[in-house]
Amino acid sequence: MKGRPFKWAPHTYADFYERLFGHCREHVRNVFECGLGTNNPELASSMGEAGKPGASLRLWRSYFPNAEIVGADIDGDILFTEERIRTFQCDQTDPAAIARLWEQVGDVDFDLMIDDGLHTAQAAITLLENSLRRLKPGGLYVIEDVAIDMMVELVIHLKTTQLNYEVVTLHRPPVQLGDNSMVVIRR
Repeated sequence: MKGRPFKWAPHTYADFYERLFGHCREHVRNVFECGLGTNNPELASSMGEAGKPGASLRLWRSYFPNAEIVGADIDGDILFTEERIRTFQCDQTDPAAIARLWEQVGDVDFDLMIDDGLHTAQAAITLLENSLRRLKPGGLYVIEDVAIDMMVELVIHLKTTQLNYEVVTLHRPPVQLGDNSMVVIRR
């Protein structure tokens, strides 16, 4: 995969987001993403040393021309502030750290919230349970990169809630089917 900073085949989530927001992207005002793409190989879910932290936040800023973008990551060394982008340090496995994150962010409700962080079921559940109140009515909360074993744990948990959710698996040959999946929660 010449020319890419990572070794895996890219996901096709952009196609999915375009179907959801292509007709209304100028109306989206606030986007949150957990997981900025650390390039520290010592941290879990690292993209590797050639990764480009914050690339997805910059993409959201371009795609949603009227939105403020908020990001969070456990790696404090990759945090930055740019036009319409603010980032904060947060351990998504720690409810107290998530509470501190929301205190720092202030009184903002989000049209779109994305968990692209640690990629474990428990981390996803902890972030969801401590962040969902920040999602606007009609908004979407998306957990990306949901492997099959993680999907099973998430669905078992979500069945105990009153949340409106779906599992979305996008096909992309020749990659294994379960490698391009997400859980989408609608409020």
